[in-house]
Amino acid sequence: MHHAAGWHHKHPAAHAEKVSAWTKSAYGLGGLTDFFYLNMVNALAVPIFAIALKMDPLWVAVALAIPKVVGAITDPIAGSLSDNARTRWGRRRPFILGGGLVGVVLLPLIWMPPFDSQGGMFAWLALLLAIFAAAYSVFAVPYGALGFQLSTDYDERTRVLAWKGYIQTAGTFTAAWFYWFCLQPAFGSEVVGVRWLSLIVSAAMLVGIVATVFACPEKVDATAAQPRIPLGPALRLTLKNRPYLLLQGTILIIALGTGCEGLIGSYVHIYYTCQGDKTLASLITGLGGTLTVFATFAALPLGLWLSTHLGKRTSALIGLAFALGGILLLPFTLVPQSPYLIIVSWIIIALGMPWASLMFGSMTADITDEDELATGMRREGMYVAVGGFLGKIVSVITLLLGGWLPHLANYTDPGVPPNEGELTLMRTMLIGIQAFAVIAAVIILRLYPITRARSEETRRLLDLRKTAAPQGE
Repeated sequence: MHHAAGWHHKHPAAHAEKVSAWTKSAYGLGGLTDFFYLNMVNALAVPIFAIALKMDPLWVAVALAIPKVVGAITDPIAGSLSDNARTRWGRRRPFILGGGLVGVVLLPLIWMPPFDSQGGMFAWLALLLAIFAAAYSVFAVPYGALGFQLSTDYDERTRVLAWKGYIQTAGTFTAAWFYWFCLQPAFGSEVVGVRWLSLIVSAAMLVGIVATVFACPEKVDATAAQPRIPLGPALRLTLKNRPYLLLQGTILIIALGTGCEGLIGSYVHIYYTCQGDKTLASLITGLGGTLTVFATFAALPLGLWLSTHLGKRTSALIGLAFALGGILLLPFTLVPQSPYLIIVSWIIIALGMPWASLMFGSMTADITDEDELATGMRREGMYVAVGGFLGKIVSVITLLLGGWLPHLANYTDPGVPPNEGELTLMRTMLIGIQAFAVIAAVIILRLYPITRARSEETRRLLDLRKTAAPQGE
């Protein structure tokens, strides 16, 4: 296959592979649902349950880990069901609708525990989040697979996911003000505030579900005739894909490093940087989140431009380098003398992580082409599902580790704020763990083998196969 070389060469999508702005925006609105589905819980579980309701942080971490185990089981099941589904509405959209609606209903209930005891709150949170996580699998796995299906072009795939990134950034903007909203005096307490907030977020999730289901038609191709593949063999095939394992290794080490710091990050931000002033902490979080939105809006088109000129792997590596720079500045920005200075690190990290994540999604779509060339089947759902499965296993580890880290810093009584020595240890762990994770991710990602030339050659061979055997095998 002839491939024009040169970093400056542009690679426009063929007209047939262009995805309309309307479809891209509708898919992006589904990304807003995806973002809110779990990020509201992730953002507020610690300040609401551990800090406001005085639940032991270790029990909060365990409660948050249990649904991850459930999701690790339900993700592959949802992927297999979605890949093998044959309905008049397609393989993905019925699941997106059903799983999404369950989440819309359950989200407000999570914040209404009818018990005051530690055991009662733990049981309520664990049970509802377990059901919530299963419904999320039913929504998110087919949703991710649908995005891979909207185009087969190397660059157009990235553009589709970039639209998702743009719209999800609006979610990041609002999420930055979640805690501030809950603390408003009109509610009387943050516990009442989070209940009103959950109703608003559920309404926004519903909009994204409807947009995706009704404005993102699925392509009807050879998948209609491909054989159904059982869950076990599908998992084995997926886990034998070396580029996929390298990419997942990169993603998971980042998740491990950034995930386990969530709990100690909240303590450090509130009690170290802001000296126990919750209102100041929420204001800085809101302001920082607002500014990082603009950084993300700048980062996504920059990452997209770099990927069209230098390739997806190189673009992702540059993004991770930006994020590492922001982390390495934390010793100088995470200081109580200037609590607003932490925003500088947040902005730099927000320049790098979003465009690296954008590349990871688009690279997975390229991997599904190589899988089709090897197996003769389109199995986007299983690749999304295995990624979700591995991610949730790591999430369990990070949540348990995150719940243990305060204890490692000698902080064991959630009824009183951590002291100076405990906060100093938490701060050291917060910086060191994140830096180590990003450096390790860069090392792994450098081994990823799929280039633009390799991906386009794979598409050429797939197109030849379809031309030679239009009825499928």
